[in-house]
Amino acid sequence: MEMGNKTFEGDIDLFVTSTSPLLEANKINEIAREKGWSIGVTTLGTPSITMTVNDEEVVVELFENIMDFYIPQELIELCKQEYEISGEKISCISKECWMVLKARRGSNQDLAKLSMVIELAKKNDIKIDKNKLRNAIELFQDESLHIYERLKNLGLRF
Repeated sequence: MEMGNKTFEGDIDLFVTSTSPLLEANKINEIAREKGWSIGVTTLGTPSITMTVNDEEVVVELFENIMDFYIPQELIELCKQEYEISGEKISCISKECWMVLKARRGSNQDLAKLSMVIELAKKNDIKIDKNKLRNAIELFQDESLHIYERLKNLGLRF
């Protein structure tokens, strides 16, 4: 999907804090049906919604802070960024924390995305705050060495 001079590929992961995608899946499904969106399921069993934006399908996966997707509250506080889009306040995490979460999970798809981001940083197309990156990694205590190793193997230098 074209967004200005950028192309969007993949899906959007939403970390839901106002409702439970697992406990209130029926409510989410009802809203999706009312809007004409398709309903699916993520690899973790939470709802996903497919909607059409500018004549292109966009998959939005809904997650919450439990099970395999647990994120320490300190990470959320460290990484939270807020933007206003079309009059709505949207919160998201910084790219550094996104990188840590992708490295922690470590699927082939995650590692491919991380590799692309690291290459962009090497070309100075994006800036990575390595102090924030280190701080985010350290919040995963027992897993921190593994996360560092994955990022180093992809070419990131600390």
